[in-house]
Amino acid sequence: MGEIVAAALFGHQPAIMAPEKVRKLMGRGCDTTLVTSIPAFRARLDAAGADTFVVFDTHWLTTIEHVVAGAAHFRGTFTSEELPTLICDYPYDYPGAPALAAKVAELAVNDGVRLTNSTSRNLPVHYATLNLLHWLRRDERVLSVGVCQTGELHNWLALGELLARAVSATDHRVALFASGGMSHRFWPMDVILKKGAWDPANVHSEAARLFDHRILELWGAGDHRAVIELYPEYSALAPEGFFAHYLMMVGALGGLGCSAKGVALSEYENAVGTGQAHVWFEL
Repeated sequence: MGEIVAAALFGHQPAIMAPEKVRKLMGRGCDTTLVTSIPAFRARLDAAGADTFVVFDTHWLTTIEHVVAGAAHFRGTFTSEELPTLICDYPYDYPGAPALAAKVAELAVNDGVRLTNSTSRNLPVHYATLNLLHWLRRDERVLSVGVCQTGELHNWLALGELLARAVSATDHRVALFASGGMSHRFWPMDVILKKGAWDPANVHSEAARLFDHRILELWGAGDHRAVIELYPEYSALAPEGFFAHYLMMVGALGGLGCSAKGVALSEYENAVGTGQAHVWFEL
């Protein structure tokens, strides 16, 4: 019987793929804690004994249905169309999790949930998955899950619950990753490079920064019910990927009944106006 053994929010912002000297230049002499905290992150994964990563990918937007990437293997070379100066000609090669993807699709049919298990070798891979794998993966199999951009709160929570049942029907030990930021508005082009340092004072607005901290505090207390109930208010601050990466993850952990306390592995940081953090949830 499979089990969810780990869960975390992963701030995948593209600068983590830059060389250290570039990161320190961007950070006005300081490296991002999204990178310096990786050893502690990986140590927790080692202790959990995960053999499969499920990545809720905020850069993979679908439109009419949920989609999982169910191919047996992924291999290619990636250049970010968004920031080719930071992620260019990056080779990737990792195993998929086809059995888990097939079980999710089977349960979706039984439940009347619109979901496609795409086994195409040509399905694009996005950096919300690749950046995470670059820093955290050793030999784990990987299932990426898209964000249906026409979904709503109940759709994302339900998809997470479906995934949890699918995990239980396999022999996998799964780590769930909500790969994305918190509040997610960028500065205008004319000033964006002046607002690139990691200092959270550079987050796009005080309202966004304060609400991000409010969410972090609620996670620290394990009060996921409050976070979910605040979703309509928080969505006005444009959390990345509609906040679906978190909502699908917490749906798999019990939704409103989840009480997993969040442990900050990184500092809360800015990335050109957006709020970023690594948070580990104690299961």
